[in-house]
Amino acid sequence: MARKLKLEVGAINIRLHPHSDQRYRDLFQRLFEIKQVVNIRGDRSGLMTSLQRIRNDADYINGVITTFLEFDVDGKWLNTDTLEEASDNELQKINIPENLRPNSRPHLFQFDVKNHELIFEHYANGNRLTHNAALSFIKGLLNDKRIVQDFGDVKATIVQSKGSIDRIFSIPRITDIEIYIEKPNADIWGEGFEEQAEEHLDDKNARSMTISYKAEQGLGIVRDQDLSRLVGASIRNGRTIAKGYGKNGHEVVTTDSYPKVVQDKYDEEVMSQPQMFELLARRFRRG
Repeated sequence: MARKLKLEVGAINIRLHPHSDQRYRDLFQRLFEIKQVVNIRGDRSGLMTSLQRIRNDADYINGVITTFLEFDVDGKWLNTDTLEEASDNELQKINIPENLRPNSRPHLFQFDVKNHELIFEHYANGNRLTHNAALSFIKGLLNDKRIVQDFGDVKATIVQSKGSIDRIFSIPRITDIEIYIEKPNADIWGEGFEEQAEEHLDDKNARSMTISYKAEQGLGIVRDQDLSRLVGASIRNGRTIAKGYGKNGHEVVTTDSYPKVVQDKYDEEVMSQPQMFELLARRFRRG
């Protein structure tokens, strides 16, 4: 019996304004065309290395983000046999073409044009692309001056777990809640709210709004439907920070500490990795 492999997916929410389906298609085509290498963290960088041909009616866009190591070829090298710095003669033997990068790791992604979520391989083949690393990569691309010139200020946030809402309200006595929401917003209070919120922000030339609650002295903030919907909107379009007191004293909970992850195991003799990724991407969107 073949060993089952684990695969996990997470997502980044990307927001254009205005945000038509075609504009999202154009954005991803441009992100691929600029071939921009983005530093993710330390000596690891990333590049969008593959993008399917995008049809004008495509609801989903598939591609690959590849991460790799960057290093200074002209820096100091160590001879592990002598345990000393490599000599000039040894360094002359090093010949690495400028266009090659070591330790590459490909990660599949799928962008949902209508829901503007980029679902990516969070864990596959023993390699992990963390949510923060994926966010750093996407923000690096979106902040490229060529993208800003063509598409303006494009926002990106980690899609957080719905369980983070319950974690917020698990604090026994909540004294402060700060909800940060960027436009375009998800449906918060009901049908039509997204347009109303965007109009509200547009009128003030604003990109975001922060809603703060502070409890009465000695009391705790009460959860109701409106507050739950606001926090729910923030897990795709921002974040929520709650402060309060529990049995162990002061507590602070942030929703972006709880990213949404969907995972499962598969038999590679029955299903390929891309097929499993597609299956998990559908589960992610349903959940």
